[in-house]
Amino acid sequence: MEWYSIGEVSKQCRIPIRTLRYYDDIGLLKPERISPDNNYRYYSKEGMRKIPLIKYYKQLGFKLEDIATMLERQNFDMLEDYMEKELIDVEKQMAELQKKHFAIQEWRRLLKQGESFLADSKKEREIAIADFPLYRTMTFHYEVKEQHAADMEVLYSNILVELCTRQNVFAYGPFILYFEDFGRRVDHTFTGVDCYTSVIEDGTNDGLTTEVGGFRAISVVHRGDYRTIGQSYREVQEWADLENIKLQGASYERYIIDPWSTKDSDNYVTELILPIGGNEHV
Repeated sequence: MEWYSIGEVSKQCRIPIRTLRYYDDIGLLKPERISPDNNYRYYSKEGMRKIPLIKYYKQLGFKLEDIATMLERQNFDMLEDYMEKELIDVEKQMAELQKKHFAIQEWRRLLKQGESFLADSKKEREIAIADFPLYRTMTFHYEVKEQHAADMEVLYSNILVELCTRQNVFAYGPFILYFEDFGRRVDHTFTGVDCYTSVIEDGTNDGLTTEVGGFRAISVVHRGDYRTIGQSYREVQEWADLENIKLQGASYERYIIDPWSTKDSDNYVTELILPIGGNEHV
């Protein structure tokens, strides 16, 4: 039988010597012969044939302990079982990657939307009636103990992201706050706020999500720091009075560009959505 030293195997199979030694230590690929004189490791051709298999199985994502069993190639059924298990894992990974891809695309779309509003910053603020779309969201109600007017959305978004992480739900923009009385929101006397973020549905989170939206509302985009947001609310109220439109009194704030996207508060972009008529809060 022809024998190959660990150096020769490393060179012919393009595998580091330290990797071969590690495989020996864990029992994945042991040399068939060790010299009693100098403890040199030697491999047969059969041993060398296992190396490309190890590389290939590793590339496919199999664990080293599974590869050790697969290398025995005892029967086809055993190999098929390992392949089937790995296929299930790969399909789960693909589903997760698809969710991440969608979420990143949506965040980029939201950022571009905000950039377009900032590009039109010299234009007069447009107040209009629009349909507030229906969102499937994660939600929680926050009871306010202290007022954090300047960093309010940061506090709430952190809490909601932690909730989504615990439930393994993929969230994507925009982040939305709901106030029962926008007058109390303006003067910072509100005692509770509902927080929402859109999430990707996959059939496993139905009990964790709710729908919000699906009604007519007055919409206006506020550009700049949140401390000046009261002026935008007052302009909407004045416009509604002139147009003889009845406001419900509640409001939603949809954060398009916020501290997640910029350090400059002058570049914050927030859509104010004030339900009109007989709409019900969902």
